[in-house]
Amino acid sequence: MSGSNALKRFTPRKTLAAIAVGSVLMMSAPGVMAADGLGVLKGHITNQTGSDIGNAKVVIKHESKGIVKETTTGVNGVFSLKGLPIGQYTVTIIKDGFYQVQEQHIAITLGNALTFDVSLDPENSNVERISVSGARISRVDTSSTTTSQVISIEELNQLPVELDSTAIALLTPGAVAGDDGFGGVAIGGSSVAENGYYLNGLNITDLRKGMGDIDLPWEAIAQTEVQTGGVSAEYGRFIGGVVNLVSKSGDNEWKFGAKAEVAPDALAEPSIRMKDDGSIEEISDGYWQETEYNMWASGALIEDKLFFYGLWNPNEEEETVYGENTLRDKEWDTNRWFTKVDWFMHEDHSLGVMAFSNEGDYTSTQYNRDEDGGRGDAIGLTESTYGGIGWNAQYTGYLTDDITLTAMYGEITQSTKDNSGTLDQSTYEDYRSGSYERLGDWVGYGSSEAEDKRITYRIDLDWVVGDHTLRAGYDYERLEIADIYTPHGDGWYEYYSAGADNSYGLAEGTEYADLRIWGKNSETENVHTALYISDTWAVTDTVTINAGVRYSEFSNTTGSGDKYVDLDGQFAPRLGATWDVLGDGSSKVYASYGRYFQPVSPNTNLRMASAAYDSHIVSLLESVNADGSPVLGSEIDRRVVADGSVPDADQLFNNKAGSMYSDEFALGYQQQLNDDWAVGIRGVYRDLKQSIEDVSFNYGMNQWIKDNYDANTWHAGNGETSAEDYFVGGWFPTLTNPGIGTELYYDVDGDGVKETVNVSSEQMGFPDATRTYKAVELSFSGNVTEDFTINGSYTWSKSEGNTEGLVRSDNEQADPGWTTSFDYPELMDNGEGYLPNDRRHNFKLYGVYNITEDLSVGFNSYLQSGRPINAFGVHPEDQGYCVEAIEIVGRCYGRDWYGASSFYADGEAAPRGSMGRTDWVYNVDLNLSYTLDMKTAGLLNFKLNVYNLFNFDGVTGVDEQYEFDSGAKNVRYGYPDSFQTPRYVRASVRYDF
Repeated sequence: MSGSNALKRFTPRKTLAAIAVGSVLMMSAPGVMAADGLGVLKGHITNQTGSDIGNAKVVIKHESKGIVKETTTGVNGVFSLKGLPIGQYTVTIIKDGFYQVQEQHIAITLGNALTFDVSLDPENSNVERISVSGARISRVDTSSTTTSQVISIEELNQLPVELDSTAIALLTPGAVAGDDGFGGVAIGGSSVAENGYYLNGLNITDLRKGMGDIDLPWEAIAQTEVQTGGVSAEYGRFIGGVVNLVSKSGDNEWKFGAKAEVAPDALAEPSIRMKDDGSIEEISDGYWQETEYNMWASGALIEDKLFFYGLWNPNEEEETVYGENTLRDKEWDTNRWFTKVDWFMHEDHSLGVMAFSNEGDYTSTQYNRDEDGGRGDAIGLTESTYGGIGWNAQYTGYLTDDITLTAMYGEITQSTKDNSGTLDQSTYEDYRSGSYERLGDWVGYGSSEAEDKRITYRIDLDWVVGDHTLRAGYDYERLEIADIYTPHGDGWYEYYSAGADNSYGLAEGTEYADLRIWGKNSETENVHTALYISDTWAVTDTVTINAGVRYSEFSNTTGSGDKYVDLDGQFAPRLGATWDVLGDGSSKVYASYGRYFQPVSPNTNLRMASAAYDSHIVSLLESVNADGSPVLGSEIDRRVVADGSVPDADQLFNNKAGSMYSDEFALGYQQQLNDDWAVGIRGVYRDLKQSIEDVSFNYGMNQWIKDNYDANTWHAGNGETSAEDYFVGGWFPTLTNPGIGTELYYDVDGDGVKETVNVSSEQMGFPDATRTYKAVELSFSGNVTEDFTINGSYTWSKSEGNTEGLVRSDNEQADPGWTTSFDYPELMDNGEGYLPNDRRHNFKLYGVYNITEDLSVGFNSYLQSGRPINAFGVHPEDQGYCVEAIEIVGRCYGRDWYGASSFYADGEAAPRGSMGRTDWVYNVDLNLSYTLDMKTAGLLNFKLNVYNLFNFDGVTGVDEQYEFDSGAKNVRYGYPDSFQTPRYVRASVRYDF
């Protein structure tokens, strides 16, 4: 052998450990190119003495697409190839005077830089054989401080894991499930509304509330990356974590397939509930079943150049819910599809286009129950549509060996329309007995129509300069939100029986009705722009510095099109360092710091800055008619929260306020013990430095008026004759950072000219918003035998403060940026403590055992400690901030308007999270998969997933309402109100050919 014809081939042993070890090692993967859904291959070429070899040719070939890319090493022997489609590659190293080296089946994954280091042997005509030495493939990226985990669809198919972003993210350390009220995943102590979700570079985060991603055809997803810390500067608009997806695409070989899956009601255990007497009963008369189909085709339209992938994914879900006197049949029909075309027009230039749909229809028919408990007369029909279209186009260009350019443009439209139900009937809900009872034959609270659109584009440039890898970019995003809501009938009636010492001064036992009339009609907009630059600097062979900064600007408009939020100057530094401890890429110590900014939610536009009307009319309740409607007595109280006009932009956001942001510090260590085992440890600290909350400044404004006007001569042209009375009875919200002073513009005296109102932080009365997260994560993965792979972690964490973040789990407010937290100072009395996502101990273990080549068993299990419990009651007048509030305006709004929403029980302080914890929860899921290889006829797979195998009924939440607004004790306080999902089964058959 001689010259370039001498070939040295390295063929490492292939075992299940490749999956297991990779799971831990990828827990420190780079963000480079991750936002584009592409991968990175890098390496270092030396000779036998360890000297760098420059100008060596590196040729890589995608084994299923046939595309080829070439580069050469620099004078330092280093090469880097970015923007690579995921898949397996053959890598060839060529240098005159040295034997050629080739390695096959090198897997490039999403967001993970694979390192391929080679020591070349010099040519020697006297050598008759080629020695195998000096090559190393490592997935410990010693140049990155990002903590992430990548899992492929092939791995997921071997595990009993639902195909959705929440279930996949929950496999990672530091991730906990959101409360049952709205689900989702909380990463690193943040709320479920503070994560970012991407597909092929397109932001697919829920447009309106940011609580998870939009509905996707998951069969089309090839790999999922979950970033839980140390996220690079290319990402922004979140302070939680990132779930990054890349789709499947076509190859040279045409492939077809189909899959049918059913979750049958007959194999599902009934759900459970707790009765008023404290006993648990099964809800045996319910029904739920889901059926899903997938059909796909992929291949090359032009070999090695133009590829196609297409998927059709219809889904049907049916549910019947039985009430005491009624039952309801529900049906969701979703007609999802996905397509992707990739054109490798040139070795250095490619274009990918993706489009998908998640449109569907929902139907609900409600019936009275007949004497036998079955369907009687139909009461009402609800029909609605939902979903929309998403698409993007992405260009990747290798301008030189050292410069890579990517550019992306995309749009997503999501809409819902529901104009059905009993349009002429009001809602009647009865709480007089101390628990909820539905009255009457009404169907639906109101009619709604919404259309949301996201337009986004970005451009990213990578440039390798010596020991520096520079990355810079710009991204733009515009959200257009349109919303109409009209209540049915008169509105929403709630009936109560007054308790002792109630906020209305009624005698105990007096019955009253609260009518809420609420609706909206608005179009608003959010715009987010950002610039970033980062540098990965190889200081030495073993030490790397990651430094970057992201600059962003956020704005929100009112329903009149005026900006009410306009935040700039948001500099988010990202800094990290890694040390290759042993110098061989098998281990590293790393540390990172990052700052992350969170925009004001579009949901806040709708709730605060739109043409909304919201009022409460409280009246004595004389009696209740047979149809549930009230016979009202005299009016007790009336308050207007919103009068239907669009508020002025200059009075909605505090001029002194800044952005919501959080800081993260992390320190970790990774070690690849051998080919089969890897371990890792990471400590993390997160601190919410500043939050944005909706607050009411009634108290502070009243004090300001007293300081600036003569109460004896005050007259605002609105019938008020006392400065002290001006704001009593109204609600005046603004967005601000709690704990600071406020500057707004109001026409206080009614003369047509707005005054500059400066209210001090002391006059505002709010504490600073606080939230800290401390955690230690231990992880391991490996191969117990050649056929048995496991992956596990233990996380100790503590989450404390006085705000969960954008949403609030303890009262199920899935209303980002608009929760009751900080509405009035007294609502924050005793509000510091353990937060709802504080799961102190969390054990996770999952894996696969291959019984034979065709038969495998997969499992997924967890064990986690309970969540903190609160007690919500009526704020006493003689304690906390209520004392000061009454002195200022003569009443305490957090008591009078919010009822039992304070951290008090029986008039005594009940600090946040101090009423104990729910029990530990444990769960085991199992699956069995069998594949029949029919040779040229294809592969036939049968799979059975069993979730909650042992049908554990762990409590995931309890009723935290200690008393009602009336002051009456809630007899169900502390009762479990949410449980683990009972055992259910998914069975599927799949055919690939």
